Amino acid sequence: MHTQPPSTPPIQDPEADVVAYLQGRAVACPRCNYDLRDIQTAKCPECGDLLVLKIASAKPRFGWLILAMAPGCFSGIAAAFMMLPIVYGVWLRLPPGDRMPWPGLVATAFGWLSAASVILMYRHRHRILAWSTRRQAVFAVSIWAVHILMFAAVMTAMWFVT
Repeated sequence: MHTQPPSTPPIQDPEADVVAYLQGRAVACPRCNYDLRDIQTAKCPECGDLLVLKIASAKPRFGWLILAMAPGCFSGIAAAFMMLPIVYGVWLRLPPGDRMPWPGLVATAFGWLSAASVILMYRHRHRILAWSTRRQAVFAVSIWAVHILMFAAVMTAMWFVT
């Protein structure tokens, strides 16, 4: 016995779907909170934002993503503060022995790269959130492990340099 695949409905105009959905419904604009009831186009009359209908998860889980981003945020802030002695030493033209030792420079570079990784994680957050919870957990724990190992390496190198 041969079964036919379910028929797909004809493609409709997404703008018409938005307008139809908002007919008789009090829905606030996600940007400006304007009441969109009975609008005639898929654009907020108040702020001009384009409106779309989409399906979203009822309970998005950001925990692992935030946990993965935390060490990069801290490293980026630390790198910004570490720039002060670097710039100060170069600006005053201190002799190389009086400037920041190389492990500090390595830690600063790592901090900037880590901060850049946070920006990338934020830009690709939807893709990361689509991963399984286990994959997100492994990702977050791996990032923490790299940061802890880097911290230990820099501290060990500073101990030998000074």
